Amino acid sequence: MKVLVLTTLAVTVAATQNFYRLPTPYSYNCRESRCIKTDRTQVTEYRSLETCQLTCGKYGSLWPQPTGDVQLSSETVRFVPRNLRVTKRATSSPKVQGMLEEAERMFRRNIHYVHPEYPQEYKKPLTSDRPVRISEAEHRFRVQQQREQVQQVGQQEQQLNHQQQQQHNQQQNHQQVQIDNESYRNYDMSEEFVRVSPFLREHSRSSQVENQKVDVEVTVTSPDDKLHLDTDESYNMVVQTVDDTTTVTILATTYYGARHAFESLSQLISYDEDHSSLQIVRDVKINDAPKFKFRGLMLDTGRNFYPKEDLMRMLDAMSQNKMNYFHWHITDSASFPMYSNRRPEMAYYGAYSPRKIYYPEDITQIVQYAKLRGIQVIPELDAPAHAAAGWSWGEKEGKGKLVLCTEKGQPWFEVGKEPPSGQLNPVNPELYPILGELYKDMIEFFDPDMIHMGGDDVSFRCWQNANEIKEYLAANNREANSREYFELWNTFQSNAYAKLNEAAGQGRKITPIIHSSSFAVNYLDKDAYVIQLNEFANDTSIADYVNKGFKIIFSNQDQWRLDCSANSWLGDKAESCARELPTWEHFYKNSPMDMLFNMGVSNARSGQSQTGVETSTLVLGGEATLWSSDTDGNGFQQKAWPRVSALAERLWTDPILPVQGIDTAQKRINTHRQRMVQYGVRADPIQPEYCMQDEGACYNKEYFHAKAATHQQQQATPAQ
Repeated sequence: MKVLVLTTLAVTVAATQNFYRLPTPYSYNCRESRCIKTDRTQVTEYRSLETCQLTCGKYGSLWPQPTGDVQLSSETVRFVPRNLRVTKRATSSPKVQGMLEEAERMFRRNIHYVHPEYPQEYKKPLTSDRPVRISEAEHRFRVQQQREQVQQVGQQEQQLNHQQQQQHNQQQNHQQVQIDNESYRNYDMSEEFVRVSPFLREHSRSSQVENQKVDVEVTVTSPDDKLHLDTDESYNMVVQTVDDTTTVTILATTYYGARHAFESLSQLISYDEDHSSLQIVRDVKINDAPKFKFRGLMLDTGRNFYPKEDLMRMLDAMSQNKMNYFHWHITDSASFPMYSNRRPEMAYYGAYSPRKIYYPEDITQIVQYAKLRGIQVIPELDAPAHAAAGWSWGEKEGKGKLVLCTEKGQPWFEVGKEPPSGQLNPVNPELYPILGELYKDMIEFFDPDMIHMGGDDVSFRCWQNANEIKEYLAANNREANSREYFELWNTFQSNAYAKLNEAAGQGRKITPIIHSSSFAVNYLDKDAYVIQLNEFANDTSIADYVNKGFKIIFSNQDQWRLDCSANSWLGDKAESCARELPTWEHFYKNSPMDMLFNMGVSNARSGQSQTGVETSTLVLGGEATLWSSDTDGNGFQQKAWPRVSALAERLWTDPILPVQGIDTAQKRINTHRQRMVQYGVRADPIQPEYCMQDEGACYNKEYFHAKAATHQQQQATPAQ
């Protein structure tokens, strides 16, 4: 007892000087794919929680779960970041070569970020603008500074209790490591994420750790540098350790597969507290490819503005989950923040302020930032509804009324879905050339394969009350009824689609996406449009789109909508929220293919639809939606993550799971969420940290009963 008290006092004194931390009394064992907390004195071999998480279960801490063969060693090896190098980048394309270099930068940054003491204020978007390399003299000066810091730490350690120091010296004398100038030179000091990294000011006391090398070899066989729906995103990765060298071999058809491999590689690495180093799973084999082509997230920047840096942070988080489409709902009735080169009046009259505008250089930077992270940006110009701000200048410029139902004295709820009301004027011929110019700008800024044309919340009440529509119908001997309003909508959509094709130019195909509606399913060409399904899960009308041969993207409001945390906002958007807030499990369990199968779509997971087309080719994938009525850049990360991570695994892996599968996914998403936080993402926890530190203690009732039933069945089955 006396020894324990003295030890505690010594530790307390050391802790006040900020150079010693209490060791953990626990070790972790992997049982039934879970890390179980154990008294450290009761085990022969200590294993940290981080080591256990990397190696426990078939998939360790990989997220999303790979779809092919996975083999993970139960051991890890330690190394320091400066000894990781990419020794091979094999590709026939100089452009892909440059993209691979940027993917490597992102990977290196992330493994520095996992250090527990990495300063949060420096965890920010990594742009492609490289800083100027420092001079040799400044490099030597910084190296000397780092060496002095190491020496200072050593001097502080000498102040430990004399008996402790003697024991320490006996254990460590044979492992003293000489950190010379050349070791620091291996760091790229031009990178800010390196200059502020805690790894520079600390070193492992193990020569084996200091000398362990990690070599990465990457081969990309295709020169294609643009992401398409049919891009091959698969990759194969092998990690093999022989003596003091760990070799990582990545083989991918495209850059995008190689980028995903780097993401998986970062998930095989974590911080090792005992060695002040990183650790990597010793031997690994992964074959992986996504199940769905479209794995997206929609963000609305029309109701509330998001600074460019916030969008970049969102793209970083998406890339960490291997998502590949950012649906940018850039405008709405509340604001028009996109600057148009051809029609600057739109942002001039429509933006909240001159500082809250996305200028062409901002957009192209975001698009390039997304591309390097394996993401294509799909812009949306919502129409004919959700249009007010930015459209009011028509009469001043002799173009007539471009937008209807925006009169200040008119109650918004009589003509629209939410304030401010507004809907484009389909009978004004001056409207369509302006739409065409906006499409041309979007095509130049975004270089997209797809453009979202909106099509939701069209209000017949607006057209019914607008004098311009009344006069048009009367002049053409048409009645004011729903059928005629559908025809008006069809006239608008046909003209808008023609302008989109004209803007694309001869020989280029840009696919329009539009929200589901009775108009879409009955009027649109199935071979021309992709439908975004907003219906609640298991709404039987969903099957109609597949049976008619439409290509579809799922975004069920009750399962994959992120903003319904409180029904405080006015209008139908709030009223359409599901009564139950969708949790990560809703996002995870909501399976498009199971939904279609349960609706009677024949052989939804493997066979053909009524049109004779493979159902799997019609279901492109899905996206989560975040409408920004009551959120902005200050809170959207917590609303999105890790629920969107659950969606990411649903769309990458499409798991068919028993009850036990959800429980296993829960422990992996806990680990993944913690990793995202280390990378700088403000992701909400889904459980107390206790559940991550003792994965065997936090299980749901369904899992407990399923496990008990399985155990009873095994006991009842006689041995063969």
